Amino acid sequence: MTSDRLRVLLNATALPARPAGAGVYTLELAAALGARNDVSLTVAAPPGYTIAGAAMVRSPEGGAAVRSAWEQLRLPVHLSDSDVYHAAHFATPLLATVPRVATVHDLTFYRLPRRYSRAHRWYYRALARTATRAERMIVPSRAVAGDVVRFLHYPPERIRVVAEAPRAGLAPAPPELVRATLADLRIESPYVLCVGTAEPGKRAVDAVRALAILRERGPGVQLVLAGNAGPLTAPLQREAERLGVLDRVSFPGYVSDEALCALYSGAVAVIFPSLYEGFGLPPLEAMACGTPVIASRAQAMQEVLADSALFVPLRDPRAIAEAVEGLLRQPGLRAEWAARGLERAGQFSWSRAAEETIAVYHELTG
Repeated sequence: MTSDRLRVLLNATALPARPAGAGVYTLELAAALGARNDVSLTVAAPPGYTIAGAAMVRSPEGGAAVRSAWEQLRLPVHLSDSDVYHAAHFATPLLATVPRVATVHDLTFYRLPRRYSRAHRWYYRALARTATRAERMIVPSRAVAGDVVRFLHYPPERIRVVAEAPRAGLAPAPPELVRATLADLRIESPYVLCVGTAEPGKRAVDAVRALAILRERGPGVQLVLAGNAGPLTAPLQREAERLGVLDRVSFPGYVSDEALCALYSGAVAVIFPSLYEGFGLPPLEAMACGTPVIASRAQAMQEVLADSALFVPLRDPRAIAEAVEGLLRQPGLRAEWAARGLERAGQFSWSRAAEETIAVYHELTG
């Protein structure tokens, strides 16, 4: 280090036009780092992105191949003005003049390979292997730390767990905002919500099947499947039609942060039946909005949500339906789980994530 401020080059070139998951992590961490007085932050990002408090390096437009070539051949040029390099999403250059840190969010492409085409499996596994060049690896949970050792054979003593957090500003939305959002999206109360639905491993189909069970039992409730469209959108619609509940399922697609906050806040519960997660931001964000969470009993989910969620077995629509029914019929029970979730979500923050990330940088820079 040549000054009192740690000079960090954060590689955010993988940011998509509609951030979710790893994209939210990248933006929130960059904002938290940029707000600090002890960091001089440079962010490499696609055109259109600006981070307060950070100098920007523009990555080229184009597909993954163009981006990967630029990351390996051109981005290292900017390391001459940095003390440490941090890949926010795997990609770590082979040649670097400063210590490297890489964040690995999950290794789903190893754990659930059938979720990906052969080409996508090859690409993501090759990308993940670049992260093993880093002198330190940051993961969001102990579950991912174990996967990194198992699948990437990375030394466990060089892995650091840094928990993510709900997006800054997420809190229970005012009733008038909830009403306006529901009217705009043509959603009726009561409803349950799934976020990030159109991928096989997210198991939104279990929420659709739970809705059919609920209809048989009597409680009238709508299911909202929000998130980027994906390969399962049409099959989910067909399954809902087969079960006779298509009229009670809404597909609003990707929604703004404000609308998402309102959707979280107005839901009876957020259902998160995913088979595997590296961290699982949506359920924690739902908790920050004062909404109970029904989550699958996956390893990372239990680690992150602790005793503040209603856990159900994997691939069990009936258990989901029973949990929803209990919340619908017992308002006091819903209030109890909402309070527990709010308390749990309050234990996570991006300022703390930034503090712990900087501690990793200092391990390498002295």
